[in-house]
Amino acid sequence: MRRVGFMIFVLIAAVPAPAQLDRGSLTGLVTDSTGAAVPAAKVTVRNVATNARYTTETTAVGQYTMPNLPVGIYEVQVESPGFKKFVRAGVDLRAAEVVRVDAMLEVGALTETIEVTAQTARVQTDSPQVGTSLSNTAIVDLPLSFSGARSPEAFAYRLTPGVTGSSWTSHINGSTTASKEVLLDGASVSTYRAGHFGESSVSLEAVQEFKIQTSGMSAEFGRMQAGIFNFVMKSGQNQIHGSAYGALRNEALNANSWVNNFRGVKRAQDRKQNWAASFGGPVYLPKIYDGRDRSFFYVTYERYRERTGGFAAPNRTLPLPEFYEGDFSRLLGPAIAATDALGRQVLRG
Repeated sequence: MRRVGFMIFVLIAAVPAPAQLDRGSLTGLVTDSTGAAVPAAKVTVRNVATNARYTTETTAVGQYTMPNLPVGIYEVQVESPGFKKFVRAGVDLRAAEVVRVDAMLEVGALTETIEVTAQTARVQTDSPQVGTSLSNTAIVDLPLSFSGARSPEAFAYRLTPGVTGSSWTSHINGSTTASKEVLLDGASVSTYRAGHFGESSVSLEAVQEFKIQTSGMSAEFGRMQAGIFNFVMKSGQNQIHGSAYGALRNEALNANSWVNNFRGVKRAQDRKQNWAASFGGPVYLPKIYDGRDRSFFYVTYERYRERTGGFAAPNRTLPLPEFYEGDFSRLLGPAIAATDALGRQVLRG
């Protein structure tokens, strides 16, 4: 039993643990007003939406790195004895990005604070990767619809340089079909047939960010030769948030074509309905549990219906009984009696 238990433990320990591919990192250098490094300075990073805090210290050369942070808006605080507190607000961290936030401390008491509110530059100097990030606001507000419904993955083929094709025949920078990988919160959801999201795609109301990485990816993205479609789902926050979406199409609202009017044909059936809603916030049970700053939830629902008159009911053909006996005389219609040049009758079949 001991040997079996040890083998089970080894197998469990050998299961690969994927990196946090749906997260980002913060890095920076802490110096004083003369440019000298400030070692052992306390760096605190706070997620504005969830109030989650992450803490580290600078190295002997004044550098710090905060890896694997959930995407979102952050506030960076730097403290060191003999210096004023440094606060940088509005740091926008996106998936697979390394955002640099340097801090220059001024001599003074910790009770004094230096607040910096300038936006962080989107040009990355700490990572060679090339990609495009689309926020949920940009995706939802764009009046784009593909194949009748809203497809999260399809936005990449219209909005990203170097990405062409469709979900079934996608090409990134001239790569072969199905050579990309689709990630959902860091987990691969690529289908084995075409390497795309497919019918399992999530509602756009649930997508917080869509990152298309086309080149220069780090080793953690080494499974595919082309690029990465990285989806990050929304998460609950301390504040209650929700959204709703609706789109309706009906032939009663459409104009008939000139050809149909000329032929006296009425408008064809063309009905499409797309409804979606989302809701999230902290887990809260009155007098039992208050999940603010600790526990959150987020749910989404989307429905799409389509009824058109462009396609008839599918036809299915079954073989006739004589086909099983090798008689295919009725395959192309009834036999036609004929004679050859000498007047002899040609046998049927």
